[in-house]
Amino acid sequence: MDTERVSRNLKAFQTWVPHLAAQLASHVPQSSLVRNADGDWDVEFRGEFLYGPGGRSRSEKAAEALALAPESRVNMAPLSSYNVDLITNRFLSRILRRGTDAGLAFLRYPSGPQGFHVVSFGLGLGYHIPVLMEQVDPISVCIVEPNLDFLVHSLAVMDWVGILEMAAKGRHHVTIEVSEQPSEIARRVRAHLRYSCPIMVDWTRFQQAYPSAILTAAITEFYRDAQLIGIGLGFFHDEMEMVRASYMNLRNADYRIFRQSPYPMPTPVFIVGSGPSLDDDIEVIKAYKDRAVIISCGTAARVLMANGIQPDFQMLLENGAAPYRALKAVADEFGYADTVLIASNTVDPRVKEMFRTPVFYFRNSLSSYTMFSPGDQHTLDESGPTVTNTGVAAALAMGFRELYLFGVDLGTRTQGRHHSKHSLYRHDDDQKDGVDGAMNFDTVFDQVEVANFGGVAHTEAIMLWTRDALGRAIGRYRPAAEVFNCSDGLLIENTRPMSSSSIRLKSTPETKARDLARAWERSLLPAAEGHFDERWQRENWPETIKALLDKVQVVLDGSGRDLNKLMLDLCNTLITENEGPPTVAQYFVRGTLLMSAMCLAYYVRRVQPPERTDEFWTIVEEEFMDILRVLAIQADWFFENIEVFESDEELFEKVTEWCYD
Repeated sequence: MDTERVSRNLKAFQTWVPHLAAQLASHVPQSSLVRNADGDWDVEFRGEFLYGPGGRSRSEKAAEALALAPESRVNMAPLSSYNVDLITNRFLSRILRRGTDAGLAFLRYPSGPQGFHVVSFGLGLGYHIPVLMEQVDPISVCIVEPNLDFLVHSLAVMDWVGILEMAAKGRHHVTIEVSEQPSEIARRVRAHLRYSCPIMVDWTRFQQAYPSAILTAAITEFYRDAQLIGIGLGFFHDEMEMVRASYMNLRNADYRIFRQSPYPMPTPVFIVGSGPSLDDDIEVIKAYKDRAVIISCGTAARVLMANGIQPDFQMLLENGAAPYRALKAVADEFGYADTVLIASNTVDPRVKEMFRTPVFYFRNSLSSYTMFSPGDQHTLDESGPTVTNTGVAAALAMGFRELYLFGVDLGTRTQGRHHSKHSLYRHDDDQKDGVDGAMNFDTVFDQVEVANFGGVAHTEAIMLWTRDALGRAIGRYRPAAEVFNCSDGLLIENTRPMSSSSIRLKSTPETKARDLARAWERSLLPAAEGHFDERWQRENWPETIKALLDKVQVVLDGSGRDLNKLMLDLCNTLITENEGPPTVAQYFVRGTLLMSAMCLAYYVRRVQPPERTDEFWTIVEEEFMDILRVLAIQADWFFENIEVFESDEELFEKVTEWCYD
């Protein structure tokens, strides 16, 4: 064994991955590092070998053979007008039209092996790693190994110094993880890709190092959810609306502010969504309404009130006129009485007029949060992407530790019934003609996942994102918090399936009233006079946005048409969470810019014939510069007209009709 190599590698781990270095230094392997007949290193455990004769050669050749194989890559679907904003759609349409007019075509897969991310599911002794590095020339490297023995043995076999020191050059991201759980491995890989560069997931190269049921399951889950890595980056016009709504909601101190509380409260909480299984549980909710805090999430309000249940809290996350109309219809039909609104500061400003007590929390990861929030204690962790997330996050943040989920199906067992029959959503057999606020449901449940009580449920991408966020939010409070899922939809991590008929509450009306009073005292505080003016007048907001756009222009000019460099520098300019809170300007423009860059990256690697790629680069550079021009003009216009529009629909009508030239 080369003890000097082991020493060098350990020193590199101590420098770059100190938490893992301590594990490596203290771990006593159960297996042995041995030489095989070929003179190569192998791992032996109870007479079984990791590689066997010719193992190193097989590992290297397998990696070489899969260089361009689609099954060894993440293949993202091209973005379309359906899932991008107006400005990105304009960029995408123009680059494709100009490209095709010039006689260019676009391949289904990139023509070369280069990519941004390399992921190794398992390490073994790392024989395949140099092959992957040469193939892909990556910026980002992620290795997750279930067996710490192999990492210890690899110290004597491979050159860890070269890999770990990539991070020292300032342009590379390297993550080495140890985990034995497939779901955890998949999550950590997704987190690494999201942190390193969420817009370059397409054509990510991955390799399974050796046969393993754990690694196979991890790859399956990772590939299934890879589409979630680049989701939720935001859109420029959405940021406009959320800043406009925040401005209108907060300029008068006629509301209260939510604050997180560290003090636990024992009263149980019913979190109520409007999924189809709610109809089966409504009588149980009614029976316990005086002994449990009832939190209505979005459109669940009508279901509850139609069944004689007045919620204690009404949650609202989504901005826009459609949620306002839905809540207004419930207010007109039933009235909210003493129900307390807990809503994002970005909701339609007309919503708060319907409630005696509106309470705003500051929705993070938005320009309006950075602009107006008085501090992190006034936000909710994992409050999206749906209002169900808001309800769970608010209950936990107020201090409640016993939660029951109803109607949180995140999909459906039966495709024809997507919400409760009492909700405002129309169904095939229930058109709700003439009902104020009634809405069509256009989402397609095109995926199948494990259901809460066994079997499967139909779902889709946003619901899967919701499920993952719920699991993370609840996990932060475990084991102190216990969450029971009574919904007949998706299985949710960190919750316990429970039939509603099994619920036996020990609380009383008196204990409920006591804890609600504590929530008022600790978490629902009066707004501070002068807060709005102080925050709003801190900066010349249009000028900060234009200054950032100038920096993006410098990045584009300095890329040298090196795609990996451009995407890394663009992400480093717009996504700076590792250095500190993002700025208002970053939040304002980065969603649209990053989505446009994702379109750029997808097509510039697929130009046919490849030797004409430079022609396409000229097109995308010109059109990307035009995005910067449009964003600068619209930023000026928006802040000059922030008080003009009554709703997001009026704002979007104006920007839809915008004359870009």
